[in-house]
Amino acid sequence: MESQELEGIFTRRQIYLPRPIDFNDPFECRPRLTVYNSGLKRQSFIRERVRKIFPPNERKARKELMKEYDRRLRSSPEIIESAYEEFVKTTGLYCLSEKNDDILMWSHYSNGHRGLCVEFDAIIDAAFSGMMLFGQALKVNYREERPTLNVMAIGQPTEYQKALLTKSNHWDYEEEWRVIKTEPEGGPGVRHFRPEVLTGVIFGALISTEDKQQIMDWISKYPTKIVLYQARIDETKYKLNIEPI
Repeated sequence: MESQELEGIFTRRQIYLPRPIDFNDPFECRPRLTVYNSGLKRQSFIRERVRKIFPPNERKARKELMKEYDRRLRSSPEIIESAYEEFVKTTGLYCLSEKNDDILMWSHYSNGHRGLCVEFDAIIDAAFSGMMLFGQALKVNYREERPTLNVMAIGQPTEYQKALLTKSNHWDYEEEWRVIKTEPEGGPGVRHFRPEVLTGVIFGALISTEDKQQIMDWISKYPTKIVLYQARIDETKYKLNIEPI
């Protein structure tokens, strides 16, 4: 059992938000990219990019750099892609689901039913505004077509959420929700949660005795009550039964 990150959930009350570019779906957070063709919003974007990429310059020199960047922006699509890549690399996502009994998800995300599923209560989490995490989760949308994102407006939640919260409808069985943390919010990395937010643990149908005992040891030292369940293979149907222990 890969226990380092898992142990942290129980012993340090923490989770890790990875970068979406590290996910296993090549379409993950890959929208069609566009930009403003003219206007103040385009100039504002170019000005900020020049300030970020190049060291401070005199006003006249900066204007020349902005003109050059604008020219390159029109002739080199990779600049647009680079700006988006920079955003994605500095954003952390934590994936959750409404479902706890899906056979495919247990197979894909829990070592072939040999792991566990943890239950977080978003309502309890929302009551602790100072440390709210799961209460900020947003629902994923499933579509046939990839969304279009304006890179020059990527700082706006309504814009970047189109990329981070849209997936192929092939994945709709997951009923996914996501916690998003952009660079100003700390980006990828460790986040802590209140102990009361972790409310349940479901042991996989094929979990080993040793792994189950290790998790039980961690739970025994947890400061608040965690309800325990066991996933069991149904005797007649292709389904899992989640039963209280």
